[in-house]
Amino acid sequence: MSKSIRNYLLIPLFLFTLLNLKAIAQTDSLKWSIKPTVGFQKSNFDWSIAGNAAGTSPNILSELIWKDVKGLGLGLDIGYKVIKNLTLKTSSEYYNISSGKATDTDYADDNRESAFYNDVLNAGKGHLFKTNLQLSYQALRMDQFSVNPTVGVAYRQQEFYLLESLSNANTAGLKSTYKTAYTGIDLGAEFRFNTKSFQISAEVLAGFYKYSAKANWNLIPDFEKPVSFTHKANSFSLAGNLNLSVPLNKNLSLELSYKINRIDTHSGVDRAFYVNQPPEETLFNGATFNTNALLLGLSFKF
Repeated sequence: MSKSIRNYLLIPLFLFTLLNLKAIAQTDSLKWSIKPTVGFQKSNFDWSIAGNAAGTSPNILSELIWKDVKGLGLGLDIGYKVIKNLTLKTSSEYYNISSGKATDTDYADDNRESAFYNDVLNAGKGHLFKTNLQLSYQALRMDQFSVNPTVGVAYRQQEFYLLESLSNANTAGLKSTYKTAYTGIDLGAEFRFNTKSFQISAEVLAGFYKYSAKANWNLIPDFEKPVSFTHKANSFSLAGNLNLSVPLNKNLSLELSYKINRIDTHSGVDRAFYVNQPPEETLFNGATFNTNALLLGLSFKF
């Protein structure tokens, strides 16, 4: 795990330590919850660029598609009840990518016509990371049902690889990377239904992010290293989380979560850096990220 990711993991923990511990001891309504998790995720990701800044010649020049990117990971959720109906919470997840494939295609004509390069590459390396800090307020409660609007800040980081293809000897030594970062805010709500035997909840979040990416194309001599080109744009995210919690005793619950997320990144700027010529800009057509994850955790409340 990189130093920058460790720093983002420490930020939410540092914020929680600033809270008044004396008040926690004296006020029964203030409660903590800590939930470590293990999980499995499967993701798809793609992006493309045009031939020039106007989005023509052709409208899709180069397209990268990562499919069935899979891996195991760990997570940590922490919650702190500030007052009766207000909770401060943070959630972080980190997944190693262990398998996947990527398709790299270049086109001469508009609308993906006249492909002059195409290869299927190994993509079984990299990582996915996300963390957030949220405030949740119980705005409505009717018997066993409650609604909790949520607002927060979010950070996501991904590293995708292009590795050599067994069917193409020209890709020997290929180890190119594409690293993304999303930063922004989340708005949404959580809906809970409680019984004595279980609790089920569904959360929906809309995210508004700034997107940035940088690539290292290690086998193309004309490109600068370690930053061959960058992408900048805006993104919209829609995420859902379905959670089942079964209490084992007063303080301990077993929880199963299914999470889905789609992030659509709009058009922006592709800026390429060359060894022997000035940087050039073209239209970044956008990107799409889809992921599904299944997580199992133990929630401790005190």
